[in-house]
This record gives sequence, structure tokens and C-alpha cells, in this order.
Amino acid sequence: MSKFFALFLTLLYLGSPLAQELRGTWVARNTLSSKESIAQAMDSLAANNFNTVYINAWSRGYPLWQSELFFNETGYSIDPTYQGRDILAEAVSEAHRKGLHVEAWFEYGFVGGWTGNQPPGGKGPIFQTHPDWVALRQDGSEIDNSNFYWMIHTHPDVQNFLIGLCTEVTRKYDIDGIELDRIRYSSLEYGYDWYTDSLYRIEHNGTPPPLDINDSGWLRWRADKLNEFMQRAYDSIKSVNQNINVSNAPSLYSSSSYTSYNQYAQDWVWWINNGGMVDNVQVQSYVGSASSFGNIIDFMSTLINDKSRAYPSFAITPGGNTLTPNELVKFVNVTRAKGYSGNSIWYYPELPIIYSFFKDSVYREKTYPPHSTAGWREFFNITEISNQADVKKHGSWQNSNIAGFNGASIYAPPGDSNYVEYFIDVPAAGWYEVYSFIVSASNRTDSAKYTVFDSSSTGTEVFVDQSTNNNRRWYKLGDYYLTSGRNKIIEVSAGNVEAGKYLSADAVMISLNRRLSPDVINSVKQEGSNQNNLPEGFDLQNFPNPFNGQTRVTFKLKSREPYSLKLYNIIGQEVYKTSGHIPLVGLNHFDMNFNSLSLAAGVYLLRLKQAERYESLKIVYAK
Repeated sequence: MSKFFALFLTLLYLGSPLAQELRGTWVARNTLSSKESIAQAMDSLAANNFNTVYINAWSRGYPLWQSELFFNETGYSIDPTYQGRDILAEAVSEAHRKGLHVEAWFEYGFVGGWTGNQPPGGKGPIFQTHPDWVALRQDGSEIDNSNFYWMIHTHPDVQNFLIGLCTEVTRKYDIDGIELDRIRYSSLEYGYDWYTDSLYRIEHNGTPPPLDINDSGWLRWRADKLNEFMQRAYDSIKSVNQNINVSNAPSLYSSSSYTSYNQYAQDWVWWINNGGMVDNVQVQSYVGSASSFGNIIDFMSTLINDKSRAYPSFAITPGGNTLTPNELVKFVNVTRAKGYSGNSIWYYPELPIIYSFFKDSVYREKTYPPHSTAGWREFFNITEISNQADVKKHGSWQNSNIAGFNGASIYAPPGDSNYVEYFIDVPAAGWYEVYSFIVSASNRTDSAKYTVFDSSSTGTEVFVDQSTNNNRRWYKLGDYYLTSGRNKIIEVSAGNVEAGKYLSADAVMISLNRRLSPDVINSVKQEGSNQNNLPEGFDLQNFPNPFNGQTRVTFKLKSREPYSLKLYNIIGQEVYKTSGHIPLVGLNHFDMNFNSLSLAAGVYLLRLKQAERYESLKIVYAK
């Protein structure tokens, strides 16, 4: 009887949802073909109680966001496949409207190019600019068995480039994490390029790298260099936003061998056990049974000292063989039974076969990732055009045969009397991303005027081209500080619409920007809160930093009060101050040209002051 009762308790535990549990999946290129496919992915994941998506962001030698850094290096701002789009921005808007966490997935890591998207002989755009960055095998060849060209892992400029991409998305997007991938060698045959060879000789009294690719000391040296990179990447990302979850997707293919280290010089166990290199890892295994998966987890448990920082991950179709939903449910149960808090599953397009089985058994209720806090992504709201209580239509509007967010959109001809007011229930005071759902058509205006009203009821005009297909669906109007409660947030007007064109109107949305408002909590204490009792930071930043010549300074203002921005040298002397800038509510920016200021290279202190509030930033000018 006691044995039966113990078995009953075990089964009860295994089938119960955890208070916090990672339920992640990877969204790769085959889901990014359209904004609609991205939206459908987020809808289905949220409906089936997943909570985290890893969005392909660095892929096959290109960024999948509008990258200023990559443009400056190569002349491309995004993979030409997605020209005119911003995949990461699209994913953030669609995921956060469903409360999902988004991690920018740097899938290709040190991979700089792929033959499949280049002309014959092409290696990738970064290698056109930096031909000396190509990694080499021992035999002098460059391309690996998957037709990838890798960047030199040990080269400081390569590392700074990759870290720069990471910090750029951390600064620009309200993401929840960055997942680094392929922070490893393609194989141990690599490491014989000119730079790695010279660096090894410098550190080994002129001795060249061993000819034996498996030499233990040579393997350890390469792994240590990757460890140093991970620590620099972690520190750099956290210096921009300490709330970003920095993760990695290493592999473990065996229940008795540390495969990622032995085959790729990737020592992810060191990252976990010694701290300061990752917050957590999604350890990938591709096995065909829950028992084999359990054996790998047992081996992993002997390697690491903190189970909370590792998430065992598995594939639905390992080796091309699709597993049954019942078997895959056992993968989740064995994970829980062995004391781990969740999984990530490879990968999104294959999830439909398990949705109903998981939701009926192991994913019955929603939950949030263990490395997050409850309610982190719960501050959002949508006002649909059909909402008569919160949408006030004025003038002459008609239903369109072009679908909007949920049902028919509306449109109006030119005229000052044709406008729509949107009221939104703001969950809590803070900085919000404000969106409008754009319905595009060739006969729509190319300068739709939206006025966004912030916490001080100050209106900021934003003009959107509704005639281009690239702007359809959720279009971000900007970041604005909003107070809690029902407020008029947006007004869209046909007053400036050109003759023969029309203005579309549809849903609007707000989503709390956690990069700008990390301290907002889901609590009754939020009632009656206002901007005066929230943190007074301006989010003062500059990019790049360090910089050579010119840097862009950005900051957020809650009011149009005058401000001053002064620059001090290391001994406290004022060497520069701004004048003549008109403050805007929301994002402000300007470019500082140090070459024209005739300043010496070194460390400077930038100080922003508005009323009685101020914030300082250390910047580094490197000629």
C-alpha cells in the first residue's frame, strides 16, 4: 500500500505544472518569411503555454535586424532576404503582445558567411571588408563541412565585432535575453590561422601550435580563449542592461563524455561553474527516448554545480525520426523528476504535433521562466477598432475590405474632421512602446499623422507611410512615458492626407518597455502611482563606446523642460556643453564629433541635467 501511495505521489508530481518553468523554443528562418507567419507563431506558442522564444537574429553572416554596426562594416544593414524589414522588431512586437519572453538568438556565433547566399567564390560580406578574418584549418582550407566560413575566434577585432552586435541589439530593442550559439570551433582542425598561430607562439616562447589537433594543452588553450570571450561578452551585455538574460545553447550528445569540449573546444561547464559568463544554458541533446535523455541529464548533473542554471533541451525529430507525443511528454517528466526547471524544444515548426498532448498533461497552465519574475511581460494592452467605448470616431469613416488586427479595418478620405481618438487602459506608470496596427494599400497616404500623448498630455506627431507593404501590421510609434489608468494615448487624423488618397485606422497597442522601466512590479502598490515616484533615470547612453571621432548620445525625457548636457575631462574641467536643442518627450539624440572639439583621447564624463535631476555617463574617446 505504501509503495502504491509513493508511486501515486510521483505521478502526481510529474504531471503537475511548476510555479516557474522554462518552456522555450527556437524560431528559425523558415518561420520568418512574413510578418503574418511570425504573428501566427507567437499566437500558437502563447495559446499552448510556452513562455520563451529564441528568435533567429544573427544568421549565415548577416544580422536580421536593422544594424548600424553591420552597415558601417559592410554596407548592408540586414540580410538582403529581408530587405526593408526588421525581423527582431517584428518578433518583439508580436511576442510581447502575448506576454512571451524574447531572446535574440545569435545562432551562427563566429560563423561569418555561407556559400548558399553568396555568388560563386563569395565568403560573406564581413570577409569582403576583412579578408584577414577568415579562420583556417590545419591543412590551410577555410570552408567547413557545412559550407560555412568562420571568423578567427581569437582575433580581438572579431570578438569586438561580435560583442558589438550583441550590445547593439541590447541598446536598441526591448528584448529579454541574448542566446549565443556556435561559440565554439567548427572542429578541432581549426585554430591554424595567422593570428591564432602568432598569439600561441607569443604565449609559448615561440613554439607553434601542436600538429596534433587533439593535443590536450592545445585544446585547453583554445577553450580558455573562448572562455575569456564569453566573460567579455557577458560583461559588455550586462553593462548595457543588467536585466538581460545571457544564455547559450551548447550541446551534450553523450551520457559519458563531455562532447562539446572534446569535439569543439567549448567548455560550457566552466561557464556555469565559475560564473560571470552566462546566466544559464539550454543544453541540446538529440536522442530517441526519454530513458536516453534521462541518462544524459544524469551525466550533466555530475558536471555542473547549479541545476538552476541549466535547462535540458531536446528535439522532436532527432536524427530525422519523429518521436511520438507520448514519448516527448516523458522527456518533460524526466526533466522535472531530476530536479531541473524546464526545457527548450527544437524547434517551432514541429511543435503542432505535441501541442494538444502537452497542454492536456504537462503544460496545463501558464508559467514564467525561472530566471525571470512573475508578471515581467504582463503589462500590455490592445484597443481594437471595434471597441466603441475606447475608440472615438469623428467624421466620415467606412469599413474596408482589407482586414485589420481582428476584423475589418476602416478608412477615410482627406479632411480635418476625419480623425480617431484611442483610449487605452495603462496597467501601470512607466515607459511604453506604443504601436499602431498599419493597414497598407497603394491608395493609402504616405504620411499618416499619428499624435501620441504622454503622461503630461503632450502630443508628439509621428508620420507613417501606409502605402508600403513593409509597414503593415504593428508599427512602433515610439517610447513614451504613460501614467496608469484609462488615458487618451493616440489620435490619427486625415487632415494632411493628399487628394485621391485615404487614411486607414485600426487597432493600437502599448507594451511596457522593460529596458526603460525594469522596476515596475505587478502589485496593488501600483495603484495611484505616477512618474514622480518611479526611478528618475534618463537612460543616458552613447554608441559606440569606446569610439573614434564621433558618437551618438541618446536619452529619454519625461517633459519638455530645458536640459543641459555637459562634458568634463578626467580632472573635472568642463570641455563642452550643448545649446539650442529643443527637448522632446521620449527619445532624444544628437551626434558628438570629438574631432571638431580638438580633444585628447581618454575618459570623459557626460552629465545630463533637467530640473533637479541629473545622470552621468563615462565615455571613452579612442583616437
